Amino acid sequence: AFFFMLRRLNRYDPELNTMVKYSVIFLGIAEVGRIVDIIDDFCCQSPARNFEIFAYLVSIIGVIYTVIYYIRLVENRYIPAPPKRAQKSALGAHIVFSKNRFLDVIELLKSADFPVLAVTRSPGMYEGFDNVSTVWVTQVSGGVNPTALHVLHDVILRFVRDNPGSVILIDCVEYLLLYNDFRTVFKFLTNLKDHVVLQHGSGLVIFVDDSVLSEQEKALLLKEFEPL
Repeated sequence: AFFFMLRRLNRYDPELNTMVKYSVIFLGIAEVGRIVDIIDDFCCQSPARNFEIFAYLVSIIGVIYTVIYYIRLVENRYIPAPPKRAQKSALGAHIVFSKNRFLDVIELLKSADFPVLAVTRSPGMYEGFDNVSTVWVTQVSGGVNPTALHVLHDVILRFVRDNPGSVILIDCVEYLLLYNDFRTVFKFLTNLKDHVVLQHGSGLVIFVDDSVLSEQEKALLLKEFEPL
């Protein structure tokens, strides 16, 4: 169990990685206690016994705490919480088909007084915006993989819960479509709309070049998102 958790260090987001660190620490203490338990069969029985009791007690309490931490983490992520009472964003759920209007929307958000989370391929475009946080979608370590839509979903929902009345921008729909089929991405976007806009009262704006979409795909998006 110790080596199983050790191999998973730094693989996940900060909250889940904290649980892995706790597991490594307390299972490591238990492993040391077990090694001492073997050694005291040959020498130093009395001092070793006291250390074993201490190590096992600490590791048991630590593992119990780790399990509780994990259960609370799962509850916070997957059990819907009552939406916070907050001023609803005026943006609602919108789609921007033309990239030519992207800079206009950025200027609008720059003067806004609400927090913004940009899910993007180019985090550098948002530098200098005090109210804008970014999530880098990439296959490179340090970002979120484009196939890990469930991770993006969790990151966005945590931001919305912590920042009532905020706005989510997704400017990399084409990139998501390179690694996922349209049906999967459409489900992801509509699910986000239900949680972000309808449940939490925040705004959701997605940018996509309509040249990569079929007429049927464009029509489906327009049923869910109002053109901006």
